[in-house]
Amino acid sequence: MPRKFDVQGTKSFYYWFLILLALGAWAVKDGWFPSQAKIDSKTVQELENFQLFNQTLAIISLIGSAVCGYIHKVVK
Repeated sequence: MPRKFDVQGTKSFYYWFLILLALGAWAVKDGWFPSQAKIDSKTVQELENFQLFNQTLAIISLIGSAVCGYIHKVVK
């Protein structure tokens, strides 16, 4: 006779999904649509580096968020 195990799920992937989604949204806003104050306060080279960093952070964190959301839905 097979045994039935009742294993409780975890919400850690859900929490990481939310954290990475918020980080990705912030990085998209900062990377592609910086505020005028940020544009005025930085030199051209600093602004290019700032935008490149935020664009890369946005892509990586949104991919991580999608993976964590998928794992949360499937493994749940």
